[in-house]
Amino acid sequence: MRRRVAATACLAGIVSLHACGGAPPPPAPAPEPPPRAGSPRSYAALDNTSARLTLYVATNRRYVMSDQPATRYTGDDADSLQYAAVLVNVPPYRARGIGELPRQSGFSFSAPDPEREFFVSGVFPYDSARFVQRVAGDLALTRSRDILVFVHGFNVTFEDAVLRAAQITADIGFDGVVVLYDWPSAGSVSQYVRDLQEARNAGFFLLRILEGVVPAAQPDRVHVLAQSMGAEVVARAVTLAPAGDSAPRLAQVALAAPDFDARVFRRDVFPALRAHAVRVTLYASSDDDALRASRAVNGVWRLGLGGDSLTVLDGMDTIDASRVRADALGHTLFGNPGFLADLALLLGDGRPPLERRLLQVRRGDLTFWRFRGDGR
Repeated sequence: MRRRVAATACLAGIVSLHACGGAPPPPAPAPEPPPRAGSPRSYAALDNTSARLTLYVATNRRYVMSDQPATRYTGDDADSLQYAAVLVNVPPYRARGIGELPRQSGFSFSAPDPEREFFVSGVFPYDSARFVQRVAGDLALTRSRDILVFVHGFNVTFEDAVLRAAQITADIGFDGVVVLYDWPSAGSVSQYVRDLQEARNAGFFLLRILEGVVPAAQPDRVHVLAQSMGAEVVARAVTLAPAGDSAPRLAQVALAAPDFDARVFRRDVFPALRAHAVRVTLYASSDDDALRASRAVNGVWRLGLGGDSLTVLDGMDTIDASRVRADALGHTLFGNPGFLADLALLLGDGRPPLERRLLQVRRGDLTFWRFRGDGR
């Protein structure tokens, strides 16, 4: 009886020919590797002339019709993700130093000078499918096939965020695609509490980007760079992320001057972040006046503050960036050439601190690092 059932199954094709004594099926062909360039993306042209960089923006800012591309997205929350490619003019290095971000004054009525100033020259909205196609197409022009997701901080407009992302991209020579997550900061110093709430709400949207949108473009690696209050966005995203295979897989996660409760990070956020990332790097400074003000407002120690309470954790690279100043408040590190050089080694090559130009400092059983030139 069993032989009759087995024979019937073979004749009907219910089981494989191999199970019926026939030849095994041929192996499935190996998937084609995603296309990549033979050499890294070059920024050499910027030595002598301006260039237009393409950035990709995912945002929950509200879109408005405007003659000026830089004002197409407002500080209001649209409560849904929108996508765009943005063209940014980057002036040559003969007109600016590494880390400098020259731009037009808000009171200027003349056209911006492409040989001297950063400016937004075009905004092209896409639906999510077309956005992923564009990112994937741009990845094919790089050797690394890396995506850097940049999350800006407090008091930042759409224009501010895009220009800063372009400056970082050019100055670290990033061989990959930059995706800016532009959460709806009001772009006003007086709106700190409002921005803080928006940043916490934005974690949901960042998680959607890291879980679905970015992986759909098939990058080799995904890095996250968060500045100041952008750490609130990242913290909420990783604590909302599910455990297991569906969780986002990240390579380098760098927190620059994070405006975040150090106790909550140590207790709740870092364990989740460590589970998702290959390496977590903290850049902190004792000379950050903006974070001193935030500490006074919030009443708790901020993660990006250095000094005696510098946050040093097993499994996280802590970099003391004291005296690495780039603005009057000592808060925006992206204007400092030394910081940008270190960031390039971290995000470009994935080098650990021991292989970068940093000084090793012991604190009990733990180690942190300092930029050379810090005399303390």
